[in-house]
Amino acid sequence: MLETPHLKGQTPKSSSNLRSLATRQIQRCREMLQTPGANARALILAEPFWGTVTSWYALYGPLYMVALGVSKSQVGLITAIGLTVQVISALLGGHLADHWGRKRTMQLADVIGWAIPSIIWLTARSMPHFLIAAAINGLYHAAIPAWSCLLVEDTHPSKRQAVYAIVQMMFVGSGLLVPIGGLFIQRWGIVEGARTMYLAGLFIVIIALFIRQRGVRESAIGANMVEETIAASPAETLGEFYGSFQVMRQSPTILVLFLVQTISMFTTVIRNTYGALYMTDTAGLGLSPAIIALIPAATSGTMILALLLLVPHLGPQHTGWGLQVGALCFTLGTLALLAAPPGLMVFPLISALFNGLGSAILEPIRQASLANAIPDRARAKINSLIAVLTLAATIPAGPLAGALYSSSPHLPFVLAIALQIISQILLLWLVAKGKLEQQAYDEDK
Repeated sequence: MLETPHLKGQTPKSSSNLRSLATRQIQRCREMLQTPGANARALILAEPFWGTVTSWYALYGPLYMVALGVSKSQVGLITAIGLTVQVISALLGGHLADHWGRKRTMQLADVIGWAIPSIIWLTARSMPHFLIAAAINGLYHAAIPAWSCLLVEDTHPSKRQAVYAIVQMMFVGSGLLVPIGGLFIQRWGIVEGARTMYLAGLFIVIIALFIRQRGVRESAIGANMVEETIAASPAETLGEFYGSFQVMRQSPTILVLFLVQTISMFTTVIRNTYGALYMTDTAGLGLSPAIIALIPAATSGTMILALLLLVPHLGPQHTGWGLQVGALCFTLGTLALLAAPPGLMVFPLISALFNGLGSAILEPIRQASLANAIPDRARAKINSLIAVLTLAATIPAGPLAGALYSSSPHLPFVLAIALQIISQILLLWLVAKGKLEQQAYDEDK
């Protein structure tokens, strides 16, 4: 067979272009992975362990509770109890991070908030056990402001988006291990399989804590804040929180990104609490409890590919585009789940792909933009306030979704779509008004 001359002429050039593209992509990924400092590296190394535990617990926790006699509406109530404790913990977390130090606060809160509940879930028999475990688990949120500070305080603002992208990649990469939890369920059933999962989760939490204990050092800003706040009175501390609230209120960037984060968490609570129930309920999609483990794995796989192939190309000039496209992907993901016919797995998988792509694009940009807009010395308390206000607004998500689910399994996800559209509008306004700050907040100006 004869080859046409133009095909002969293009083949070497096309091959060369592909090699050049692959080389540039590998270089961008290498640069991104070399960005984190010492503290960020240790936190990132621990992320797959935390991601595995939270993915397992979020997917199979509601099914485990229902299997032990907890009603579907009570599942929402238990979620609300946990969120209420998280509000209090987040408020204390910012103060403790400045008073005790970032590392000590983070480690202590996660020991109490994850190790102890894992033991209770492992041995749970009835609703009171789940209420107690949810309340204690809520204490882990005291670690969030300290963790956020340690991740970025020794990182240059221009590098923070890459750091958040790596955190996302490592955290969600653990979702590829969720099918192991599905194997537990398939082998031993919901109850015994979940108990095996919680036992494995306890050991994973211990490993993650050990990695952070060895690799994390107190940040320079954290050490200075400890020295300055040792003698601070309660009135002075409250005054600092009020001042932090004023900074939030006066910054359109912080305010809108806070609202977007709140909507994201509200819809995440709906998805995590009732997504698995909806997919396995005969009134919903009627899928096998073991096969839905593929959903987090599909989400994680999509996120990893996007974080490696797409996110390294997104610079500060793509911030507005990334926020809007990422938010749109979440809306399409919820819509795909809502439109899924019973017994058909392909639509939940499409939903997982959209959610993975949306999270890979939106979260690193949103988190980096928010971090760059916050003054360094007010970071712990502003992070704490944002966590408190976000969690307080999210408390009704579980009970409200439970009431809607009791009326129709579809209604919680209709609510989620409406909220995601509002988030999209907020981001469009922020970008259109040119309010998005690209550089770190300079408190000396």
